[in-house]
Amino acid sequence: MEFDIDRVRELIASGDEGQTELATLFEDTHPADLADIIEQLSEEERGVLFALMPAEVASETLAETRDDHQEEIIKGLDDQTLHEMFEELSDDDATDIVQELSEEEADRVLRVIDREDREDIQTLLKYPEESAGGVMTAEVVAINIKLTAAEAIEEVRRQGHEIEFFVIYVVDGWRMLRGTLSMRDLILADPGTSISEIMEEDVVTVPPEMDQEEVARLLARYNQLSIPVVEESGRLMGRITVDDVIDILEEEVTEDLFHMSGVDEDESVERVGIWNSVRSRLPWLCLNLCLQIISVHIIKLFIAVLEREVILAMFMPVVAGIGGNTATQSLAVTLRRLILDESLRFRRRRVLFNESLVALMNGLAISLMVFALVYLISHDSHLSLIVATASWLSMTLAGLIGALIPIVMKLFGFDPTVSSSVVANFTDILSFFLLLGLSALLLLS
Repeated sequence: MEFDIDRVRELIASGDEGQTELATLFEDTHPADLADIIEQLSEEERGVLFALMPAEVASETLAETRDDHQEEIIKGLDDQTLHEMFEELSDDDATDIVQELSEEEADRVLRVIDREDREDIQTLLKYPEESAGGVMTAEVVAINIKLTAAEAIEEVRRQGHEIEFFVIYVVDGWRMLRGTLSMRDLILADPGTSISEIMEEDVVTVPPEMDQEEVARLLARYNQLSIPVVEESGRLMGRITVDDVIDILEEEVTEDLFHMSGVDEDESVERVGIWNSVRSRLPWLCLNLCLQIISVHIIKLFIAVLEREVILAMFMPVVAGIGGNTATQSLAVTLRRLILDESLRFRRRRVLFNESLVALMNGLAISLMVFALVYLISHDSHLSLIVATASWLSMTLAGLIGALIPIVMKLFGFDPTVSSSVVANFTDILSFFLLLGLSALLLLS
């Protein structure tokens, strides 16, 4: 929905006169769009707008607001308003908000909310933020396996009044997960049918310690709308829903993108300031500078070759460029396999062989083109053969490097996405060494 931020400011400033129009705005605008409005207002204006919102709308809007603005908003709310807002929030959204607050504000929130809500949040806070336990919600619809279909419908109606759910979980008297049940199967079953006869016993579950990225992968693989989180004993703890997975995927993609660029995933000029941005980026730039210095030393080592055959300088960017592109292609494919295919750890040699073979065959084709290009420019078949051979070797080894570095990093427990910031420089070093080394070996001799 489109909105005029200046008009919103006028309505806030007008006091009681603007409340009717603001109430219409709250009713007709999605919480995500209201969050966009909130983020453009001053701290004082945010406080006024939140005070006017119904508790349900305010809670949903707060959950959609950026982390760095949530604390500012909470600081401006009185205890009663804060209590009403968190009363409407799901436990996983409430936990996400509390995790991002300062210790002082987090303690205040936990103090003003109901004991039951406080215990739910404290339970979820025990798990790492990026684990299944950290992103799950304890709000589930669970029915006893001994019920009939008619009794189960009544129980679902009682539990599901304030819970959005896709799947009904079937548990025993000790809350051990025994199966799942769809609403369709429950409604279509004869009233006297036992739940144990119509439930699905084959259930994909995750432990609370599992990484959220692996949880997202499982949900996508099995096409489920939610996945139960269970303790080692099999006791049902909660569930992770598909909307949580969308947030997880967005977070993981953003994190990987930043890592590939050598940037801290938490970085935002608005949030952390210029100095912190400089400090987070500088180490990676220094590392790349060191690798470039190695390239400089390679060129210096073969300076006599360049002094004799100055024309080689024209083709150095060509050999380095196609080697870098090959490494980038190999890196992208390997990273995708590492992220989406857990079975890759059993096929590392095959992946390395395939990427090297693809690079070798592409290198053969490109090197023939390079030979023709260099010959058209230099009319020197000897030089053309050297540049073409260097291009072929550079592309073949670059394909191997692009696959090898992320696999090795993953093997030793490092994030493989950070390898992209150094792979290109490694291929530059390799390309310069091959071109100038072959020239020294064949031209000077």
